[in-house]
Amino acid sequence: MEFKKRKTEENGDANSPPSSIDAAVIPTALTSDDIRKILQPFTQEQLLDLLQSASLQHPDILDAVRSVADRDTTRRKLFVRGLSGDTTTETLRTVFSSYGDLDEAIVIFDKATGRSKGYGFVVFRHVDGAVLALKEPSKKIDGRMTVTQLAAAGSTGGDVSSRKVFVGNVPFEVSAESLLSEFSKYGEIEEGPLGFDKSSGKTRGFAFFVYKTEEGAKNSVAESMKTVDGHQVICKFAVDNKKPKPAGQNPSGFPVDNSNVNYHAPNATMMPPQYGAPPNNYVQQPYGNQVPAAGGYGPGPVPHYGGPVAGPGPVPGPRGPQAAVGGYPDGSQYGYPQQPMPVQRPPPGGMYQPYY
Repeated sequence: MEFKKRKTEENGDANSPPSSIDAAVIPTALTSDDIRKILQPFTQEQLLDLLQSASLQHPDILDAVRSVADRDTTRRKLFVRGLSGDTTTETLRTVFSSYGDLDEAIVIFDKATGRSKGYGFVVFRHVDGAVLALKEPSKKIDGRMTVTQLAAAGSTGGDVSSRKVFVGNVPFEVSAESLLSEFSKYGEIEEGPLGFDKSSGKTRGFAFFVYKTEEGAKNSVAESMKTVDGHQVICKFAVDNKKPKPAGQNPSGFPVDNSNVNYHAPNATMMPPQYGAPPNNYVQQPYGNQVPAAGGYGPGPVPHYGGPVAGPGPVPGPRGPQAAVGGYPDGSQYGYPQQPMPVQRPPPGGMYQPYY
């Protein structure tokens, strides 16, 4: 028994209070360095979960997080596009102040004309206001669906070709509100209607909508004809008109086909018949002294198509590239070199009678 009693005295009784030496060894509170050492092995996701929970439960922690985030103004500045020409700075401030206190709200106007450029900027006082405003990027302002994004993000619309719809045959009296009401039936609209005149606020005869989903766009064009305010409009998927032209086309858009051309004149070029030139299967006749036609034309090929035939090329002169007599080289009316042959003379008493 003596052995057991001695052993208990050496190790200390579990029910006995700690000695003064033990109290000095145990720290009374954790320091900031101690907390950092505990958190250091945590992953970013674990730290975010902890801060998220603490910020919701403790307002002082939320204030600390907000003060750090507010230092970066790019996280508080928003860009708003698709605004109506009637939307003012006051309207923009009213809409966005519901999400939080604002430092600034402004619609950008053209300095020369005083008309709205269709976009503006909003700067929140705290970052949480911007976060709340971006929860729903599309906002209805003055009868238009606008798009809101971080100003620092630039143009982040992405590929909207499969979600963009063109509306044509829109009368001037149809309002943006009426168009929006009709096309909202087929799906959520991200932006539109676009294409209205910024000065008058009236349609230019067409409009565009960007749907949030491809399905909404497909639903809207399933029936191309729609009635808006008693007027019929047509709709289809918008097509990018800036696509490169197919090979073998000239700038006018007409296909070039020289397979049947047999011009005797050098440097001859083809033009569509609509522009006063012969069709592709026309064979140029040799120049010479031919019967005047179409108002008394002189030597040269018969101008069946109402215009001069291409010749060897312009000759510089005081009035420009075609400043020779008659506007063509060496006085020829058709751009061919003058030949040493008899020239037809007008009958006595006047010129040839024009053919009507």
